[in-house]
Order: sequence, then structure tokens, then C-alpha cells
Amino acid sequence: MRTALVGGASKGLGLACAIGLASRGHRLVLCARTPSDLESAAATIRTMREGLEVVTVPCDFSKRDNLLALNERLKSDCLKIDILVNNVGGPQPGTVVELTEEQWEHGLDLLFRSTLRLYRMVLPGMQERGWGRIINILSPAAVEPVASLAISSVLRAALANYAKLVAKEVGRHGITVNSLMPGGFRTARTDELERDTARRRNVSVQIVQRETEAAIPIQRMLDPEELANFVAYLTSDEAGGITGALLPIDGGQMRTI
Repeated sequence: MRTALVGGASKGLGLACAIGLASRGHRLVLCARTPSDLESAAATIRTMREGLEVVTVPCDFSKRDNLLALNERLKSDCLKIDILVNNVGGPQPGTVVELTEEQWEHGLDLLFRSTLRLYRMVLPGMQERGWGRIINILSPAAVEPVASLAISSVLRAALANYAKLVAKEVGRHGITVNSLMPGGFRTARTDELERDTARRRNVSVQIVQRETEAAIPIQRMLDPEELANFVAYLTSDEAGGITGALLPIDGGQMRTI
């Protein structure tokens, strides 16, 4: 049994990934900002299998003191992280002109500085044990920048490059580091972005939803379970030869090769 730390695990893609890892019998450490949502997610997962160990740690990854407290909890409970699913909610949407310096600063804490801290938290143990899996949940905006998602576009691209560098450094220790770019999934985050788009264009959300589905080659939104299944594979022994990859899971929507 391995121990997996999953960020943003109370809902959406994070919860789906947690459920997928639980189905493989892994011990889970679930993190999210809202304790009630976190406990609800944990209760759902515990019903999957008798004896399944699920630890919840309320944590805002954008706050350094929260991550320090998480690290102390892991040490006190003797939880050695073998799998990290680095996932957080999206930063403030907006264009380069609209966004404030404070919003950019929060984006740096949420996306980039949190990743640096999480890697430093889990990598030493993975190196010592000679095995580890890190999955970064990014966005197609990392490769194809979106004007209304300026912070996400810039910082997720930086994260993809950072992960690539780390993958090269730690591969000899049996650790893989991969980044996924999910797009076209039906989640609360997707709903939020569609409402923002509808507001900007002064049209109904239904119109935006239909246009979104029409733009996906498979002509439908993806189910979070489809991402979870791939994450479960990448964190397995069978995927030990896949590292440093930046992979789209978007129904064929990305234009780049």
C-alpha cells in the first residue's frame, strides 16, 4: 500500500483523482480549504472499501503557514508520501490589463510557490525510498495561452518547465514527474469560467455551454473519472518509464501537436 497526497480533493478533478487512487487501495491524505467539504469527500471515499485509510488535512496551498502545518501533520502521523497529485483551484481570471499586482501575487502563491514547497516536502522521502510519483494537474493554457486566463496561462507554463527540470534530476531515484492538461471537463470550475465568459459577452450561459461542446472534437464534455483513470495509471509501477511528459486530456481540443 502506498500513500497519496491529493490537493483540491474535496470536489471536481481532485476528488475524482482521489477516488481513482482509492480504488487501487492506496492510503489517502486529502487536502482542501473547506473542512466540511473535505470531510464529506472523505466519507464518500471510505464507503468504497472496508478499512480504507483516509486522512483529511484542511489546507490552503496558497498559504505558507498552512503547508508548514501540513508537513508537521505528516511527520506526526508518520505518513510518508509516495504519490503527490499537485492540484489546486484556478487563480483569478482576467486579462493582463485587468489583473492587479495583488492578484498576480496570490496566483504565484497558489500555483508556483505552493509547488516549490510541496516538492521540497515530498521529494526527500521519495528519494530515500527509491520510488515516487508526482502528477501536476495543469491546463491547456500552459501551452495555448488564454487571454482571459492570464495568470493561469503564464504560471502553469512555468510549472510545466519546472516539472520537466525536476523529472530530469530525480529520475535516477525511481521518481517520475508528469504534468497533465485537462480540458473540457464538466466541473464547478468549468461552470465558473462559462459564467464569466457569458458575462463578458452578454449572452446566456446555455449558449456558451453549447459552443464549448461544439468546439470539442468528441462533441462532449469529459467526465472527471476519465482523468482519474489516467492518473491512477501514471502513478502505478507499470508507468515507471513515463516521466517529464506534458500531456493533454481534452477530447482533442488543443491545436498544437
